[in-house]
Amino acid sequence: MPRARAFALALACLFAVACSSSRDLAGSDSPDGGPGFQPGDGGESLDTYGAVDLEAGPPYAVLGVQPSHGPFSGGTRIEIRGRGFSSKTKVRIGAIDVPATDVVANDPYHVQVITPAGEPGSADVVLFDEPTGQKAILPSGFTYDAFHADPNNGATAGGTLVTLVGRGTNWVDGTTVTVDGKPCTEVAVIDATHLRCVTPEGLPGTKSISVTLPDKTVTTVRDAYTYADTADGYRGGLAGDKLPGELKVLALANPNGDLVPGATVVVRGADGVTQTGKTNVAGVAAFGAPPKEPLTVSITKKCLQPTTFDGVRVRSVTAYLSPVTSTACIPPDGQPPPVGGKARNAGSIVGELVWPGGVEFRRAEWKGIPGPTKPTQRMAAYVFVASRDNLQRLQLPDPMQATTPASPGTLGYQFSLITIPGNLTLYAIAGIEDRPEGGLATFDPYAYGIVRGVGVPIGGVVDRVLIPMNGTFTHVVKHTVTGVPQTPRGPDRIRSSLAIDMGDGFMLMPRAPREDLLPFTGEVSFVGVPPLSGALSTASYVSTIEAVTGGSGGVPVSAWLRFKSRTSGSAVPVGPFVPLPKVTSPAVDKPWDGRTVKLDLASGSADLIVVGVNSGDGSSSWTIVAPGDARTVTLPDFAASPELGLPGGNLVIGAIAAKLDGFSYDAVRYGQLGRAAWKAYAYDTAMGYW
Repeated sequence: MPRARAFALALACLFAVACSSSRDLAGSDSPDGGPGFQPGDGGESLDTYGAVDLEAGPPYAVLGVQPSHGPFSGGTRIEIRGRGFSSKTKVRIGAIDVPATDVVANDPYHVQVITPAGEPGSADVVLFDEPTGQKAILPSGFTYDAFHADPNNGATAGGTLVTLVGRGTNWVDGTTVTVDGKPCTEVAVIDATHLRCVTPEGLPGTKSISVTLPDKTVTTVRDAYTYADTADGYRGGLAGDKLPGELKVLALANPNGDLVPGATVVVRGADGVTQTGKTNVAGVAAFGAPPKEPLTVSITKKCLQPTTFDGVRVRSVTAYLSPVTSTACIPPDGQPPPVGGKARNAGSIVGELVWPGGVEFRRAEWKGIPGPTKPTQRMAAYVFVASRDNLQRLQLPDPMQATTPASPGTLGYQFSLITIPGNLTLYAIAGIEDRPEGGLATFDPYAYGIVRGVGVPIGGVVDRVLIPMNGTFTHVVKHTVTGVPQTPRGPDRIRSSLAIDMGDGFMLMPRAPREDLLPFTGEVSFVGVPPLSGALSTASYVSTIEAVTGGSGGVPVSAWLRFKSRTSGSAVPVGPFVPLPKVTSPAVDKPWDGRTVKLDLASGSADLIVVGVNSGDGSSSWTIVAPGDARTVTLPDFAASPELGLPGGNLVIGAIAAKLDGFSYDAVRYGQLGRAAWKAYAYDTAMGYW
């Protein structure tokens, strides 16, 4: 596939800060690897570094594994290189036989394998050929890492809260962590196999993580973390040891994470005692002896929007302050404050969609998909990266990106994809595409395939990625809906959609949400979804059922965003829903005092409260984050410094009550302040003035 690979590399170079050399690519050949190209490719390979003479040595051999290590949990896509392979090749890593569904030989020189789980340490890689009885061993060919990071990627600005998960580790208090040699901060040892820390800033690319015990024993995992110029939801919020103790508050500019010196920080204790400080040149304000916890911590600066964290019981608060969008805050040079993010450093993937039934390195025809019935229809397939958010709508790509039965390929049908770097799960969906001229494009899915653990380097190309197309869309998922809150203002309808939680991302369905008017007493049915078998045997259905108001989906809203089940066929009840939060201060009938925010909400309804008090002109919003049991939050009095608060006039107040799985308010992050992290929530608005 040299032409497609060269094209993908050229495109990746356009998106990357700098292109990697061929020896740096995850798909390139190393000194222990096989050929850079095959006879008949018709072109020069990009990865000839370290090519070996295929005629040397035994006819059946394992020469190398790329990558040569991965997490003990398994799920890493590796490519075994050598010679003499066949479609009957079986693979064993250590003492574990790899399931046949996770082994695909794409030619006599390359076998793609998804690693099973294993014990930390080196493992022999053994290949068997059933027809001939041949056997080849690469001693210590693959190493299972002692720990892995979750998430395994984050922004170059640092500040990402990472959990290290180990097996056989003995982490204790006093353990330290470095990422690419730089210390991870706020290290918190949860138990012998789990710890958390906040990443330092770093340069784009994959980096090693080292864990050092108090006795100076060091364990290092290579390529454990990827820095990329992209924001992530694990930054900011609360962290650190429990109070009492020194409180540190860090102010950063949203979204780029620039330090904010000179910000005002007001800390109010549970006893009403208040302390005020300013952030230094490093954006930090320290309070050596803060008031009695829980604390209310407010951070603001002229021309930056204020943020308050209520119920603070830990020693570290990191706030991202957005710019005030007012002409009064335009800098002297006439340019508005920067609000854009940084460009992402893209990588590329080239591979083939493989249908079952092919004869020894010859591709099979597409199966399970009916032929087109109209001139505007065609058989097509598209490849997607597993989404981090099940609420994301699956967008039908440009038709030029489609894989079709006419696409080139050897074992399958070729695809190429430009994507963010990292350890990715890919899925492909094949079906009937209809793009009538001037009409609505539709896509009816019939087959899918999944490949996990595809390691994509920044600016690099991973090739020979094979996606077995062995899944179908044959099941039905049903729900009954109960406990929807209704008021004269709404909600008045429910909107429903479904995705598949694969454990390392979501498979989105190419279907529009369905809509039913309230009151609703029937069943919500999703027809034509994958059964939870094969590559989805450990997956779950994730249903989204939103009670909204009006055709545009307005407020008030109460929704189950992530209702998980593994049941198909019979109806599963969804409910009750989160009750609507009612704002009682500010009030619509009297001026706000500028300090008190009150909610009326049933006890036990929420894990997290987020309130936005928005100025009527839309230039500024005071964001208030509070634990789920908070009903009254007292804000600082900025009457003497009005530029630090909100401008006078009308107010629009939005209140959110959210439920989250496995949530700890003491470790709340900015990514948990949005719908992408919530299991269920309710949202309503109110008016006020001051």
